[in-house]
Amino acid sequence: MNGIRRNTDPLKGPPDGVAADIQCAVTQFETDKEKQQRTIKGQATMPCTVYCSYNDGTVGVSIRGIDLQIDLLVEELIAIMQAGSEANRELTAPQREKYTDEELEKRWRELHALKWDEADSPSGSILAEAWWVFPRGVDLGDLSAWFGERHSLGIEHLNKLITRIE
Repeated sequence: MNGIRRNTDPLKGPPDGVAADIQCAVTQFETDKEKQQRTIKGQATMPCTVYCSYNDGTVGVSIRGIDLQIDLLVEELIAIMQAGSEANRELTAPQREKYTDEELEKRWRELHALKWDEADSPSGSILAEAWWVFPRGVDLGDLSAWFGERHSLGIEHLNKLITRIE
């Protein structure tokens, strides 16, 4: 990526606008109208410029030499990225069917004896070390949700187990 530059011309964009020249992967599709399917015809790397305005909440991408720019709202881009992150977690996390309620309860009890670091995260606590199938740095809230989704009686049941043994 070449250096990020600020917009200095109000006719070319917002006052807080910035831009950077990058290489973009450009994908060309072809459609089989009979089967109503799209397939990738080819991909290439092309020089692009990415524009961003914090105040407008937008990101734009244009392929240099083509009179076309695609603009996205950052808010929508973040929502898409979060959905992609969730999909990745679901694909890479151990599958629910692998664990019995008994195994999950055993691990849940272990979880609360682990070392935690304070962090600027939703729960304020992250794993200090890798444990079981989770890497270091996983948020306590994410772990709770993971267990709750896999235990047949949910997170409320698991929390009651811990309350009883404390």
